[in-house]
Amino acid sequence: MPHHHKAERPVQASTDEAERLARAEKNARLKKLRTHASWLVLDPQAHFREEIDCSALFGDLPIRKVGRDG
Repeated sequence: MPHHHKAERPVQASTDEAERLARAEKNARLKKLRTHASWLVLDPQAHFREEIDCSALFGDLPIRKVGRDG
């Protein structure tokens, strides 16, 4: 199917605008995050555990509900 020009497809134009707005919002959040991160100071007294919690990667998959003791 040939590619149509955006002027011929108002739905595509609104989708492009939505994507542009989403990118702008994401960039604004990243800028704010970098601003806050710049205030962080390394605490040499902090205790770090050598463990990585990957639960956020799995969302609400049933695998998270499996107990370790059985």
